Amino acid sequence: MESLPVYHGNITREAGEKLLLASGVDGSYLLRDSESIPGVYCLCVLHQGYVYTYRVSKTESGSWSAETAPGVHRRLFRKVHNLLTAFQKY
Repeated sequence: MESLPVYHGNITREAGEKLLLASGVDGSYLLRDSESIPGVYCLCVLHQGYVYTYRVSKTESGSWSAETAPGVHRRLFRKVHNLLTAFQKY
């Protein structure tokens, strides 16, 4: 995870939101450690002045996934980089 330039480690939700809001660029994002769940990460994305946060975690099989809304198919990725690339296309 440390090799990803968007990974900010153990920063708070508030600190992550401040960074993204300061950029002011829609689509800006960062990855940080979850404050509440050990071993889980948060993908924070700026969109129209609001920061959306998605939990990202590794499955038991070693794949990466982001949380989805109920009823939405959960996509699995071999690498967290692939997950981030897929989210950039939305």
